[in-house]
Amino acid sequence: MPELRELRTNFWLHEATVSGISVRGAVIIGERFSAVWDSLSHPTDVAALSDVLGEKPYYLVYSHADWDHCWGTAGLARQPLAVAAHFACRRRFDQELPEALNRVQMAEPGQWGAVRLVPPNLMFNTALTLDLGGLTLELHHLPGHTEDSIVGWIPQWGILLGGDAIETPLPVVNSASGIDDWLARLESWAARPDVWQTVSSHGAYDGREALERTVAYLRALSGDRDFVLPPALDSFYTEAHRKNLALVAGERDADAANTA
Repeated sequence: MPELRELRTNFWLHEATVSGISVRGAVIIGERFSAVWDSLSHPTDVAALSDVLGEKPYYLVYSHADWDHCWGTAGLARQPLAVAAHFACRRRFDQELPEALNRVQMAEPGQWGAVRLVPPNLMFNTALTLDLGGLTLELHHLPGHTEDSIVGWIPQWGILLGGDAIETPLPVVNSASGIDDWLARLESWAARPDVWQTVSSHGAYDGREALERTVAYLRALSGDRDFVLPPALDSFYTEAHRKNLALVAGERDADAANTA
């Protein structure tokens, strides 16, 4: 069952587990507008947000276009003012997501038949600020996990919404070539004393732990230092770590072959 919890006044986390994957979004309530950070994976995941949102106009933000972050939009009782995301996210909605959704709906119509894709219509390249009234939600491009990944910054609270750019026990790497830029951008956030809390879509959200552990893991992958894995990884993260290592090793072998 989806869970909804108030982390602080006017800031809620909503979490759900579908197909064994637990994912987390957020709701930020400003004086004039609200914002929903990710609609999760299924329309039932966001049905409980109506009481939190009330009648106040709201924005919907996609941290990126992976299925577990944006397939729940049809479950929102009211349409958002706009759906904000990176331009690359819109490209994924146009090209990749319809095919992916069609495959699962053909295979499991009872499970996924209610999903309707709602593409973003407020796009940006580098950054976008949403003024909610008394609060701002700054959206910043932070590619690495995916090309369209972004983070959300609430300066008044010192809260950084990480999407999948920040993840514990370790992030999922889809392309080794983007690790250095991903790491550099996260290190810039980690160097800021005004970042008090990071909320990732998967894993920890206490203090800065998720940000600092993601930085440490990416440093290790880039060859900077060793990373001590948690003593007990579940099967998903054990396999993710294996694939991450293979991606990095494959890129190094390719670089060596090109310079030989």
